[in-house]
Amino acid sequence: MNKTKQPDNFFARNKWIYSLGGVGRDLAYSLYTYFLLTFILYTKEVTDGQFAAISIIMVICRIWDGINDPIMGGIIENTRSKFGKFKPWILIGAITNAIVLVLIFSLPLKGTAFVIAFTFLYLIWDITYTMNDIGYWSMLPSLTSEPRERDVITSMSNLFSGLGTILANGLIPILTVGKLAIGNSAVTGYKAVSIVIALMFIGCQSLVCAGVKEKPLSHSESNEKTGFKQMIKIILNNKQVLWTAVILLFVNMSGALLTAFGTNYIYLSYGYEGAFTTLFVIFYGAASGISFVIYPILTKILKRIQIVRISFGLTIVGYIAFMITGTFIKNAKISFYLLCAESLFIGLGYSLFYLIGAICLSNTIEYNELLTGDRNEALIFSVRPFMAKLSSSLQQIIIMVVYLAIGLTDITNGISAAENAAITDPSVWTVEYKAEYIKNILAGASSGMTFALRCVMAVLPVIFMGIGFYVISKKYKIDEKEYDRILSEIKNRNK
Repeated sequence: MNKTKQPDNFFARNKWIYSLGGVGRDLAYSLYTYFLLTFILYTKEVTDGQFAAISIIMVICRIWDGINDPIMGGIIENTRSKFGKFKPWILIGAITNAIVLVLIFSLPLKGTAFVIAFTFLYLIWDITYTMNDIGYWSMLPSLTSEPRERDVITSMSNLFSGLGTILANGLIPILTVGKLAIGNSAVTGYKAVSIVIALMFIGCQSLVCAGVKEKPLSHSESNEKTGFKQMIKIILNNKQVLWTAVILLFVNMSGALLTAFGTNYIYLSYGYEGAFTTLFVIFYGAASGISFVIYPILTKILKRIQIVRISFGLTIVGYIAFMITGTFIKNAKISFYLLCAESLFIGLGYSLFYLIGAICLSNTIEYNELLTGDRNEALIFSVRPFMAKLSSSLQQIIIMVVYLAIGLTDITNGISAAENAAITDPSVWTVEYKAEYIKNILAGASSGMTFALRCVMAVLPVIFMGIGFYVISKKYKIDEKEYDRILSEIKNRNK
């Protein structure tokens, strides 16, 4: 009886602490993922060849890091310490990754020297973040196996992770670009921001390690070590994990492209001012909060597949409106506010879809336990960051091709020169002088640039989410009824 009550006790204590821990880690992840390339373009004058080299390095490192995810999952699965199998890697990963984060955004190097140093630090960042990422998300299924509680903690953790993303995307542009930039330069702004976020990352993950009580090993988890071949076999033999991986890959691709191109699209279309990006992010990020509120309500009246259909529809409507208004409405002010409203529809559709994808992956844990007798949380949850990194690699290839095709570096190099001049000669490069100088540079951007970006931002995400919609509709089999059956069979077998 005591054992059957334990998960409830764990859940009541852990759900808030675990979810709050996601704020700092997603602040750090968002700074690195969404702003690293912007930092390079607007603070380092790079040739097309150097930009291509940096992009290729990012692609290779992300693919390698994705391959490394199941290896890290196996290491965590084999960890047996008095602190549990998740916490040691959560804390080690957070501390080391925070240090590397600050180093990357503080490098004074330029040109080839920067590319070489960037290669080394980028690889180290990926390795250290994997330690934390696999450990953190692998802990989630161990907190509860009750369907309603699983929905609650998954949505809560995604909400607070989304809050970290919103804070990063909302505050970083203001503090690094435009009138309120720290030190009147993106160079000093990014350095200061990286230090603050690194400290928050360590603090939030320390809270998780100190406050979350990890569930002890269940009877279905042995002390045997899991070898590499067995790790691959576990993932490949669970077809539902593989289909969920495809879902997460394309949903990640769909959601990432809007934000990946969004910053430069806004700068080219509406001006080099961080407040514009912040307002856009507020609307897009508000969707995460709305999805957290409405998802538990929707699950009471609709099945998951019905919610998926709604989310896909919202996304399509948002992107069609974005393409039409951006192309035909010439008033910049009206066009920008419509862009913000459209991003709310797009963000809500994406947030609901991604949330369901995360729950689908969580439910494959019990499916794996039914198949094999072991849960293998860390191994299975390594699929989630692996798909995120693989989608990020594919996204980077698209970004490289598009930016080189439209000649974006011709614009960004001029702005980068102004940002660095504001540090070396602040008496001349005042806030007003720098703003006017950059305004003249942006005036040289052709309308073809913004139209090309708009097409990529609208068409590709709909295609990618359409693929995810097809897979979850036709290939994923663990619906609510099937999940209840799996839990019942596991319970009877354990008895």
